[in-house]
Amino acid sequence: MGGGRHGAAITYAQPNQGSYSNTVSQTSPLPVELTTFTATADGPAAVRLAWATASEQNSQAFEIERSLDGRTFARVGTVAAAGSSSARAYGFTDNQAPITPNPQASLYYRLKQVDQDGTFHYSPVRVVTLTNSLAHHLTAFPNPAHGTATLTGAQPSAVVTLLDVLGRPVTSAWADAAGTAALPLPAGLPAGVYVVRAGTQALRLTVE
Repeated sequence: MGGGRHGAAITYAQPNQGSYSNTVSQTSPLPVELTTFTATADGPAAVRLAWATASEQNSQAFEIERSLDGRTFARVGTVAAAGSSSARAYGFTDNQAPITPNPQASLYYRLKQVDQDGTFHYSPVRVVTLTNSLAHHLTAFPNPAHGTATLTGAQPSAVVTLLDVLGRPVTSAWADAAGTAALPLPAGLPAGVYVVRAGTQALRLTVE
């Protein structure tokens, strides 16, 4: 993605010793002093991001960006900045992490800190490896779905939940002894891509 009027990374209160190191300005402090930034797998189709700032000046928002190759990034969410001079903690869960047929898939995340005047700065990149070895056991049909979707391959008596793009539950059902569950889709449910979860397994379901 293109840079803004400032291309420097967000400065850290302590030097970052990771494989992705940041650049610290020696002339003037950046608007946000980022102290931590972590990305952790939360199942086969979700990544939990957490970061904290020691201080903020004229900050507007944090845009969360994801990449499949570490080079081309796309925004997957935005969190408003507090703009506080005191320490603040933030969090965001990417519930739309791509599910691939590969047993393991690496995803790359970074923060784009946007200032009130439109300038922005990037954080160091964090890499997350998702283990999808269980995901191929789940099957949903029809997919795309209309009215009702049937899921097979769940654990018996597991709760099967349909989540929207924000990770909010839409509907749920219990899997029977054979690991099959019928998910009735609510009337008026917007078309789009949803995530079906059953225990530690997940898959994508398109609603039309």
